[in-house]
Amino acid sequence: MLTDAAERTLHERAFASLADADVFGVAAVEDTRGTPLYDSATALLPGARSIVVVGSEVFPEVVGLVTPEKQMGAASASDLYTPHMDFLHGRLNRAIYDVAKIYRGAGFRALPLPAAGTPFDARFFRGILSFKHAGEYAGLGRIGRSSLLVTPQFGPRVRLACLLTDADIPSTRRALEDLCASCPDLCVAHCPAGALANPGGGQRYAINKFACSSFRQASGLCATCVSSCLMGRETR
Repeated sequence: MLTDAAERTLHERAFASLADADVFGVAAVEDTRGTPLYDSATALLPGARSIVVVGSEVFPEVVGLVTPEKQMGAASASDLYTPHMDFLHGRLNRAIYDVAKIYRGAGFRALPLPAAGTPFDARFFRGILSFKHAGEYAGLGRIGRSSLLVTPQFGPRVRLACLLTDADIPSTRRALEDLCASCPDLCVAHCPAGALANPGGGQRYAINKFACSSFRQASGLCATCVSSCLMGRETR
């Protein structure tokens, strides 16, 4: 067992390795008890105590080029989106594996969940662990009308990767205001698939995942809910 001083040093090393990340935080698994996130985390890594969440900004210059219409065979600026995301995924995966090595080297267990390619239940359009909910518990942002994690810095233009560990890392959870409160629900109004609706019954968002997925597959790509968001327009 590590001393308190040794644990602090270990956490400092881990956080230092994330210095190049655009956003990162830690969710305490215990804080999620009674939610699907808790069930997922403890099923994947029994005894998990912390979820490290790392995020990279999706450049607005790239998001602005994405349109949901593409002519067969024609060159499209939207095609720049895929290599951009591939780079971000590689960056995020490197970050969580670096952190995993630090904690595993100290005798803890660590399970990296990469930015792309994690198991996905196609019956319900649900990932094996909800990165956006982990990000919310880690204090990175709040889930908005678009059903995406909306951050104060970048709005919904963030890709995430996670790490489960049985190390007890201090949580970065914090109270954030409703980042959608001052917006006239532009993502709902402009969704070309009609997949988003104004939520009711105390819900924060309402989305038809099947309509969203079907439209994206038919059109090739869509990021209207991201590009229409007012949050994070100015990133620097």
